[in-house]
Amino acid sequence: MKPRKENIDLKHSSKAVFCISVGTAVGLVVYGIFLFFKIAIFGWNLGLIFAPLSAGYVETVISRRILGKSSGAISAFILFIYTTFYSFILKNPTLGINLITAGSILVILQSAFPTLVNYLIMVILGAIASNIKWTIGNARKRINTAVKDNVKWETADEEVAPPYFDEAESNRKLNSQGFYFITSTDMHDRPYKNIGICQSQVIIENEDDISVKREIVEEKRLVGIKKGKDECLLKLINIIKENGGNGILDLEIEYGLIGMKGDNIHIIATGMAINIK
Repeated sequence: MKPRKENIDLKHSSKAVFCISVGTAVGLVVYGIFLFFKIAIFGWNLGLIFAPLSAGYVETVISRRILGKSSGAISAFILFIYTTFYSFILKNPTLGINLITAGSILVILQSAFPTLVNYLIMVILGAIASNIKWTIGNARKRINTAVKDNVKWETADEEVAPPYFDEAESNRKLNSQGFYFITSTDMHDRPYKNIGICQSQVIIENEDDISVKREIVEEKRLVGIKKGKDECLLKLINIIKENGGNGILDLEIEYGLIGMKGDNIHIIATGMAINIK
């Protein structure tokens, strides 16, 4: 039984040596190709990484088919030692440990111990992700606490009322100007004198107070737009009256945001000034 076991071990060893040899040969060929074609980034030949990687990969594939298990990617170690000696000692002895050699070491370890390395990577990345998540969550809690402590939201009994605007009074004032607002371009057969295009504009503040409830902010904004529109129309009336007109054709009112963050609302009233006879 003993000689038989020795024969089996010897046969197993010879197969392992064959797998290692094939992997080493492939790695040397890959390294030679990278050197011949000068495949490099910032002067660093990529064969330093891909040669050990290809050697370990080929050895692992062959050994699993022949031996039924990995032989340890020993060829990757051989290629790493060879490429390091060739590139950093023989060709350029002034170079030392750097990002390329560190990357090669990681590639070799990944080839030789894939399960262990992947587990360690997952554990490390998981720990980093958990730490980041905890940091962000903690920061959010602190921000929310600070906002609640420093911003006092109005209750139903303490709500800040929007500025008072008497829309009926504003309409009465507009209608008492003895002025004609006509959105159409057609006066039918009624005679009139064309004075020219006139325009007025008003800029109002676009209120956005975070210390006030959203409904109140929107109501304030709506009131501001209504007041701004009526103010813009009154300005347009005065301009046209100064030029001898008493009406406007094709009246158009435009609204837009201006400023870096839309801090203001721009209201423009435009039309053809006329004098209706």
